[in-house]
Amino acid sequence: MYELPLEKAEIKTIKDHQYYVFPKPTPHTNQTDRPTVYADVKALKTYVGRGSKGTIPLHPDVLMPADLLMAALIDYGNKINDWSMKSAYIHNGYRPDDATQGATYLRIIKATIADPKNAKIFGTLTFPSNLEADAQSVLGTRGDPRREAFRKKVAESPGWTQALMEQLFNIVDNAYAPRGFNPHSTGFVFDLDFSIYLGGQETFVGTSVARNPYALQSAAGLWLNTYAMNFGFDSYDTKAEVFHQEYRNWKTVSQGKKP
Repeated sequence: MYELPLEKAEIKTIKDHQYYVFPKPTPHTNQTDRPTVYADVKALKTYVGRGSKGTIPLHPDVLMPADLLMAALIDYGNKINDWSMKSAYIHNGYRPDDATQGATYLRIIKATIADPKNAKIFGTLTFPSNLEADAQSVLGTRGDPRREAFRKKVAESPGWTQALMEQLFNIVDNAYAPRGFNPHSTGFVFDLDFSIYLGGQETFVGTSVARNPYALQSAAGLWLNTYAMNFGFDSYDTKAEVFHQEYRNWKTVSQGKKP
């Protein structure tokens, strides 16, 4: 049960670590029942289950489901001797929706525009300086009037167009959420980290979107892409962040406040 097609994988070995590397799988998106109610910080508990570093705060009602997910992942890794699965741990959990969230959102916007890989899209454009405060404000979920008004201002700025604005936020919003919609603030969301084989070396994913394609081809990533929902978890988009897991049964247990 919850097994992978090992016969399709290549086996890579670095020192005493073995990795199964699979052909590129079909990723999926899931926007259903994403957690939205922010946690009562005082009620959070430290996760101490399998794959724990003993420092990650989560909603108390997700502790057991998280332990079941991690136990199944790590136990199968031990069974097939795959280091990506055996090395998996919960890297982060609860994160407050505060000014640092907005500052990071602005930083990612600017970095996306300046990224040489996106030069053909944005050319010499820069983010409008008069909208920096707006970018760091509470914008809410997709479709929120505040968020739509912000996007409209960007599209109408000198040098920008509706199409360019949409391309920008298609990239940015799949990497990081603005204030007012931070799934990590619910306590029902965490990011895993695990070691992967990459170009003849091993490295941790480090919650890096750039490394996600390689994470997907690892045993840990393929297993999450295939089986996480059997434990009540899923990523919003495994093509972007297979390591990002949200508890989709949160509505039956959630207590907190709306952003």
